[in-house]
Amino acid sequence: MKNIIKRVLFSLCGLSVSNRVINIYKTLIFNFLAFGVKGIFKTPVYVYNNTKIYRVGTIILHCPMERGIIRIGQLDYKSQGVTKFKNNGTIELWGPIKIEGATIVENDGLIEFHGFNRIADGCLIVVREKLVLGEQSRIGFQSFIMDSDDHYTVDVITKEVHRNKKEIIIGNYNWIASRSVIKKGVRTPDYLIVASANALLVKDYSELPPYSVIGGSPVKLIKTGVRRVYEKKNEEQIDNFFKDMENSTFFVEEDLDSFCSQKTSEDI
Repeated sequence: MKNIIKRVLFSLCGLSVSNRVINIYKTLIFNFLAFGVKGIFKTPVYVYNNTKIYRVGTIILHCPMERGIIRIGQLDYKSQGVTKFKNNGTIELWGPIKIEGATIVENDGLIEFHGFNRIADGCLIVVREKLVLGEQSRIGFQSFIMDSDDHYTVDVITKEVHRNKKEIIIGNYNWIASRSVIKKGVRTPDYLIVASANALLVKDYSELPPYSVIGGSPVKLIKTGVRRVYEKKNEEQIDNFFKDMENSTFFVEEDLDSFCSQKTSEDI
């Protein structure tokens, strides 16, 4: 209701606001198909307007069934197009996830979301075999993830046809920059930052140390010892510091373990 009132008032002023209205009908149908009658009352899945649901498939929760822990199609001003969701396989969740506006998810295999995940606007996620997205890992807008070539090639000399699918395993606390491309067989370590837009990931990077930064096409190691600040409360603390200390170029947090340990669903 608050969002609707805001949209009306902004419209009267000639302004626009992001469409974040939940589609009640699609939400109830999705929850019933996924979880039965219990899903209707608990509504763990919110489906937003401008979202097409082609198939719900199997969804398994390894966490408490709470309202809105799965959000599909929430629009932002960056969203361009229709959100599409087609799950022919199985999706398992260990915590909350947001799949934002104009993102396409097509799953024929197994997807594991380990919680506090965010797939930003306009991404394309195609899974034929398996995708694992580690806890607190986020995918930047308009990124592309696919664990298959979706076609076969034959070596005309050896006559060999090789496997065209290989699982993708993204570690915990990964931040993937916008417009990144992640191909089949990619594995990443925990606390990885893909720093540059249009990055291309094509192989197993799990031997890189935690807190690494990579970028480029294809990606290469840029530096180590860097962690993204995920927690909104901490980001606000840092923002306030720089506002008060205009001449400072860096902020120092002495209690790093405490600073990095907070997590809430609001942080996604």
